[in-house]
This record gives sequence, structure tokens and C-alpha cells, in this order.
Amino acid sequence: MVLALIMGVQTAANLASLGLPSLAPLIRRDLGLSRQEAGSFISAFYVGGVLTSFPAGWLADRVGVRWTLVGGQLGTAAAFALMMLAPGYGLLTGAVILGGLAFGAVNPTSTKGVLLWFPARNRATVVGLKQAGFPLGGALGALLLPWLAGRLGWRGALGVAAGLIALSAILVGLAYREPAGHGGEGSAPADGSSGVQRVLRSRAIWLVSLATLLFAAVQVSWISYVPLFLSEVVGLSGLAAGAVLSQAQVAGTVGRVLFGVLSDRVFGGRRLVVLVLAGTASAVLCALTAQVTAATPVAALSLLALAFGLAGIGWNGVHHTLLAEIAGRDAAATAVGFCLAVSSLGVISGAPLFGLLADRFQIYDWGWYGLATAMLVALALLAGVREPRERRWV
Repeated sequence: MVLALIMGVQTAANLASLGLPSLAPLIRRDLGLSRQEAGSFISAFYVGGVLTSFPAGWLADRVGVRWTLVGGQLGTAAAFALMMLAPGYGLLTGAVILGGLAFGAVNPTSTKGVLLWFPARNRATVVGLKQAGFPLGGALGALLLPWLAGRLGWRGALGVAAGLIALSAILVGLAYREPAGHGGEGSAPADGSSGVQRVLRSRAIWLVSLATLLFAAVQVSWISYVPLFLSEVVGLSGLAAGAVLSQAQVAGTVGRVLFGVLSDRVFGGRRLVVLVLAGTASAVLCALTAQVTAATPVAALSLLALAFGLAGIGWNGVHHTLLAEIAGRDAAATAVGFCLAVSSLGVISGAPLFGLLADRFQIYDWGWYGLATAMLVALALLAGVREPRERRWV
């Protein structure tokens, strides 16, 4: 019940935020945007996460999951409702940033919520299932939002998305409860302040966070620009390009669960080996994306999208689990929130830099090779991390 509830939260919010790139061609034509502007919405969304993820994680550790999660979702819904009223790029981007401020509370809080309810032997699997709501929402958004936009316009499509997010917030408020023995709303760990200090002083958490900055930059840049790339270079329609992106998101949903199972069952609870496998595959796939041309068969595009979704999107649940285990129970959400604040910088800067290269050179190749290089740097950072031996804090 808890897992399904929180998966619903993640799916609804990301249907809207990760579905935005599928509307980029329509928004670009309607508002007269450049490539860089049209590909910047996910980056703008994550600006807010830099400011709110860390304090929201601390708040979830201190006062509980339910109301922190409800507040984040309601704020996100309100921001998406504002987007549909924006007359131009400036105000639209401002509303996107407001949505990110509210959504910054959702991810660390929901991670803490599921970790409290499940034992260590299944930890990466359940976090992977929870995180599967991200690509699942993105896949639904890539299919549903263009379809809705064809009938209601892109503004109407965003209005529907806002309503789904608000509904998920109401369900959490009515149904979620803290597990017995782990405190509840209004409770605080005795060492709550030292938990923040422990996170900030942890070399391992810093290294994982900086590596995640690059992982996230690669993931979001690929997601943001594949629809435009396929429309301009391959000649696909907006709907067809969205369908390819949707395949990547579906594969990412599978990957987040699969990598969790591999970590828990095959690798005996080891997390880093899974992240290294995912990062290596992502680097190769970004380089392969640069080889796509108008002559590339649709089947090959589908295989590329599925493979990138599996590796380039599927790593996320294992990384959350690693951070929580490094930090310990009382600082788990704080650690995840801190990492999200750091990694949001990669989301913010990665896609605009990619778009700048595309606008400057009028080709996408330099951007794809840049993403492959960034992933190799991330793997070098992970090489300095040592996993904790004791994981059973729940």
C-alpha cells in the first residue's frame, strides 16, 4: 500500500515535469523560442531543487514524511496550473522554477517513506520501484501530453497534469502513516542536528553527490534534446519523436527495478558495482546517439532509446539506497536531499550547455560526445567511494 501510494506520487509529478520535453516543439512554435530555450524546461524545474531538497530532507527526518510530501505535491500542482496561464517564455520559466521549488520536497521525503517500511534485504529493490515512478511518469507524459495538446492545446495538457498531481497529494494526506516504532509527525531524532553535520562532513556522500551531478546532467540532457534531435535530424513528427522518448522512459522504469534486484540479490547488497555498470553503458550509448542520421532505421532508434532508458535512467534507485546507507536512518532523507541539491546543478547546467553547443555549431554531435565524457568523469569520482559494511538501520 505504501509503495503503491508513493509510486503514484512520483508518477503524477513526473508525468508533468518529464513530459515537458514532449511539448517542446509545440511550445517553441507557439512562443517563438530558440532551441536552447525550448530544451531548458527540465533544467529550470530543477533550479528549485537546489534550494529546497536539502532542507526538505532535513524536515522529513525531523517531523515525518506525510505532511512534507503533501505540501510538496500541492505546491507542484499549483505551479503547473500557473504554467498554463503564462503568456511568454519568461513567465512560463518562472512558473516552472516554482514547481521545482515545491517538488524539491518530494524525492528525499518519498525515499525516506519507503525505506522505513521495508527491510534491508529488499532496500534497493523497493527504492527502485519507488523511483520507477519517475520514468513511468515521463513515459506517460511523453505519450499523454502531446495527445492532450492535440485536443486541448499545450496549456490544457498542463492543466490536466496539475490536477493529477493535486489528486496524488490528497491521497497521501488521507492514506500515508508513519510505521510503528519510527516516530511520527512531530517527532525528531535526538541527533537531528548532528545528522546534517554528518552529511556535510562525509567524503563518500560528497563524492556520490558530485558523481550524481554528472549522471543527472547526462540523463536530463538526453531526455530534453532527443525529441528535438529526432525531429530536426531524423525528420520524425513530434508525436513520433515523443514515442521514441516514451520507449526510453519505459525502459528506465524497468531498469530502476532491475538494477535494484541486481544490487540486492545478485551482488549481495553492493551498490557501487551497479552504478559503474550503468555509467559505462550510458557513456557508450551517448556516443552512439551521435551516429544517428536521417537514414537510421526506426528499429535502431527504438533499440537505442530502450538501451539508454535501461542504463541512463535506471541507476537512480540504487544511488538513493547507497546514500541512505552511508548516512544512516536518522539522516537518510537529509543525505538524499543534499545529493539532490548538488545533482540539480547538473540538471540545470547540463541541458542548457548542450543546447548552446547545438545552437552554436548547428549540429548535435558535440553535445552527445560531451555527455559521454561527463559520464566517464562521474565513474572516476565513484572510484573513491567505499560502501558501508553495516546496512541494517531499519
